[in-house]
Amino acid sequence: MPTQTKILKEIWTSPQTFGIVLLTLFLDRFGTEALSWDPGTIALEVEDEFEVELPQSVFDKLMAAINILTTDSFYRSLPDFIIICNTLSGDTYRPDTFDPADSVEIAWGMTEGLLIAPPEDAELEPFSEEIRAYVGAVLDNEGVINAPDILKIAIRRANVSDAANQFSDDPEMFSAIYEVEAAKTDEINNIIREKAIMLIEQLRALPLLNGNANAVADALAATTK
Repeated sequence: MPTQTKILKEIWTSPQTFGIVLLTLFLDRFGTEALSWDPGTIALEVEDEFEVELPQSVFDKLMAAINILTTDSFYRSLPDFIIICNTLSGDTYRPDTFDPADSVEIAWGMTEGLLIAPPEDAELEPFSEEIRAYVGAVLDNEGVINAPDILKIAIRRANVSDAANQFSDDPEMFSAIYEVEAAKTDEINNIIREKAIMLIEQLRALPLLNGNANAVADALAATTK
């Protein structure tokens, strides 16, 4: 059976570790006061405490999670939203390169983001109109007709794709294209569901000094049924 030290080292060095898992462990060991540390200090303290060398992608996920928790930029700033979604999906942060987030990256970024910092008022739309329009444009460009559950905030350009619209007078072809594009929605939902199950497993196995992460895991598990 792996020792706790080995488990912790694996958590901090695995590209499969999720941002919210890193954030939970970080807060458990260093407390909320550590959220104000500069990035260099955060990296040094984590590496010293857990005796690891942080991979860049893991460090970037931690910083993305801290950003979500301590600012509102994930909900209000489109550039930050895109970067955070990409980062939480495993991309390395490159501020000098524009990397559009695709539908799966957006869906997973929103899943983690809403867990890390749920909106205070559930009745109000937390995401800016610019972000919602971007999500809609991505879905339109990918030919996703029906927005996956997590992406229903999208502001859409049209209810049918350009490809389907070309065959609006051919019922059989229209139906075939619609079925293909509807399958894209199922694919995104399935990918997010699988990642959520992996996240639940990571949270339940997380060795914390103070309490456990079962509450978050239970909340997430309720959404995967």
